Amino acid sequence: MNSSLSIVNERTYTPFNALHQHADQLQAQSLSDLLGNSESAQQRANSLAFSFGTLHLDFSKQRLTQQTLQLLVAWAQSCGLEARRSALFAGAKVNHSERRAALHMAARWPQATPAPEGMEAAAAFCQQQRVKMAELVTRVHQQAWFGATGQAITDIVHIGVGGSDLGPKLVSEALADCPSQAQVGVHYVSTMDGSQLLPLMETLNPATTLLVLASKSFTTADTQFNLRTALAWLSDALEVDEATVRRYQLLGVSSKPEKMTEFGIPEAHQLAFKEWIGGRFSLWSPIGVSVAMQLGVAQFDALLEGAHAMDRHFLETPLAQNLPVLQALVGAWNSQFLNIPTHAVLPYDGRLKSLAAYLQQLEMESNGKSVGLDGRSVNHATCPILWGDVGPNAQHAFYQLLHQGSHTVSADFVAVAQRRAEVASPVAEALEAQNSLTLANCLAQAQLFALGDDAIPPALRGYMAQGYRGNQPNSVILVRELDAWSIGALLALYEHKVFVQSVLWNLNPFDQPGVELGKQLATSLYQTLAGLPIEHQNVEDPSTAQLLRKVSEWRKQRNEKGSVE
Repeated sequence: MNSSLSIVNERTYTPFNALHQHADQLQAQSLSDLLGNSESAQQRANSLAFSFGTLHLDFSKQRLTQQTLQLLVAWAQSCGLEARRSALFAGAKVNHSERRAALHMAARWPQATPAPEGMEAAAAFCQQQRVKMAELVTRVHQQAWFGATGQAITDIVHIGVGGSDLGPKLVSEALADCPSQAQVGVHYVSTMDGSQLLPLMETLNPATTLLVLASKSFTTADTQFNLRTALAWLSDALEVDEATVRRYQLLGVSSKPEKMTEFGIPEAHQLAFKEWIGGRFSLWSPIGVSVAMQLGVAQFDALLEGAHAMDRHFLETPLAQNLPVLQALVGAWNSQFLNIPTHAVLPYDGRLKSLAAYLQQLEMESNGKSVGLDGRSVNHATCPILWGDVGPNAQHAFYQLLHQGSHTVSADFVAVAQRRAEVASPVAEALEAQNSLTLANCLAQAQLFALGDDAIPPALRGYMAQGYRGNQPNSVILVRELDAWSIGALLALYEHKVFVQSVLWNLNPFDQPGVELGKQLATSLYQTLAGLPIEHQNVEDPSTAQLLRKVSEWRKQRNEKGSVE
């Protein structure tokens, strides 16, 4: 046995047990100790930095050593990660509860590259849909898609929720300033209360607006209600029936083509993906059509290329140098062995303002579980609570608690090293200075998270308040430039992190049974509020009953007031 691993008795040695022993030893060592000015500290920092393409990951501010990584990799191997990874790419039914594969990687597999054995048919289907999607996008860009009254489409309203909204919206925001020949406005609607849709109905031209219905199941209530309102708006404004609107101004994206046809969407205006692409992994499928509408097919292809490059890296690279594996192992180390319950995502670029929300769904819906694949309750921490905001804004909101509060938090700092701005000097120089200031704040905050009071320069210690707790582990992810390839690689990095952690925790990351009951309960409550026949009676509780009475009372008062007026 490697002497660096011999920290427990050989008869009781397992990587898992060794990690617990190792964590106990490291608790007495702070990040200030690990990040000192010694030659060994410099060597440690260099050994914990990894690059791939335009991404650079720095784990040196994590509370770990090279020995920790060795133990973590041994743990992953003992969990059968390499075999499970091969099964994932081979199309095995890794989604055990739903008895299906999880082949979102097929949606970004290039036609010129042979797919792994078991993925060939899936990749071929995705490539066929990608060709159809490109043809539809080209029609819009060439002003050859005409609405019900014969006018060319100028705006897209993307109606989805969850994975059908968060991924495309994030990429649309992140790449909004990328060079593009497309002159199409893209708008995202997800909230079931209609608050996002109403302003669009007041400002867009109904004759030139195309609705994109993005719904894997084609039954999600949030999406269906938004669609119903949008169709009523177009029908009323254009003075045509809804069937005509559906025929000319509705593009459907779903895994249920038969339901799209039944709804009145022509086959020519349907894009499909299969059940083996989960909603939160579906950005790369035709669910991303609105991104292509906004940015162009070339940019969407670059997005897929970046994600595919990360797929190949994850599939082919040894675990000890594999970025998604390392990121997953570090995250599991923090939550399971250092007992850190929350993880902050802190992007230092306003274009990534939706990154935290996207990762909340990706990680917490995937691994926010306490029942393992064997049906038994797990007896350890799994996915931490993810939260966050754009870093410069967060500094003025909750960093006080992070620096001087009582909670231990881990974090990912995400920064963009350079920004290309298509503007003339001196505006370009001013923007460059802003980018440098943003980077400086990101690096300074990551340093302060780790070192606390020890980050205060000696000359200032007599003038600055003390009490920065430090020892908050964090990773810094540097992106050379926020382009389509980079954002594709970054999001695929997090996707594979989720899969690796599911293997470590023996979970199914591809289902979400905990989401469904609340939706079912909402159905009967909606029927009560809307005065409809109730299909099934919910369990009665006095708290919900009094809330229903209050809503009913207020609505009655409103109606009585309206009838008097």
